Amino acid sequence: MKKLLIILTVVLLLVSCSKSVRRDETVAARHETAVEQQRVTAESEVTERTERVTETVSRETDRSELQREIDIPADPAAGISDPYIENGVNWSSRTITATGIGAPNPNAPNMAVKRAGAINAARMYALRDLLATLKGMYLSSETTVENYMTTSDVITTQVEGIAKAFRQVGEPKYFEDGSVEVTVEMSMNGDLSDLLMQDNRFKESGMVGEAKYRLSDLTAKPDVFTGLIVDCSNVQLRPALAPRILSRSGEEIYGSANVSRDFAVQQGMMGYLKAVATAKTNARVANNPLVVTAVGVQGTNRSDIVISDEDAARIKQLDSKHDFLRECRVVAIIN
Repeated sequence: MKKLLIILTVVLLLVSCSKSVRRDETVAARHETAVEQQRVTAESEVTERTERVTETVSRETDRSELQREIDIPADPAAGISDPYIENGVNWSSRTITATGIGAPNPNAPNMAVKRAGAINAARMYALRDLLATLKGMYLSSETTVENYMTTSDVITTQVEGIAKAFRQVGEPKYFEDGSVEVTVEMSMNGDLSDLLMQDNRFKESGMVGEAKYRLSDLTAKPDVFTGLIVDCSNVQLRPALAPRILSRSGEEIYGSANVSRDFAVQQGMMGYLKAVATAKTNARVANNPLVVTAVGVQGTNRSDIVISDEDAARIKQLDSKHDFLRECRVVAIIN
């Protein structure tokens, strides 16, 4: 009987040890599995991070390489040191500016409300003067903006809506009596030019992208002209949104029919500066422009330029090779 008990005890101990070993093996196996999963996950994260870095570097490299090949955008109004400004219109940067002064409401409950009311009033008066200045501008040699607006109530409403999107220039000026002065500005380019020149016949009306000047244009070559400068300092030229250049014999050398609509809308058909020397460095005509001299002006508004027949023939011949008129690469020197 004692032997039997001893045998049973030994068997039970062996069974218990076996279960303990299996349990330890299971725990060890699970631990090894977890460690392996963590290793795989870590390797995956490292691989993914490496791929992202490689992709980013590759993308930046591609962008860098592409940047050396694509066109360089140029702002024709950038860096102008001698802008032609007339009655609140900067014809060089193609902006219209107006100033309004607003008085506070004496019945306002506190100073903050008075100041806010004065600012709003100043903006309203500035908008009124902005529209007045805009209406007085020349659209062409025979038409003012105001004349064009009277042809349609829809156009009038659209022009007024565009003007209301003015931007404020600088901070308001506050005076001791509580009144406030505000200066506002709007661009002639974009929506305004698109609206006011919608009846013009253009060489191209499709989208041509942002006005740009190619790297090759920035390298001056004696036989390659990158733009046109017309010296009008000896004639009484007046700026307009849609001017023309005519030969002495009456042939139209430059007008909306010679240019892309998108370039005309983006930067205007003609730039106006005050000196030939500074015009030669302007982005609109790049750095190797042809320079000719005006012999007169034409039209009721005196905004069309007249040049000699010889210069007209030369411009036509050069434009047929270099096509610089299409991109509105024309500057008039005006005194």
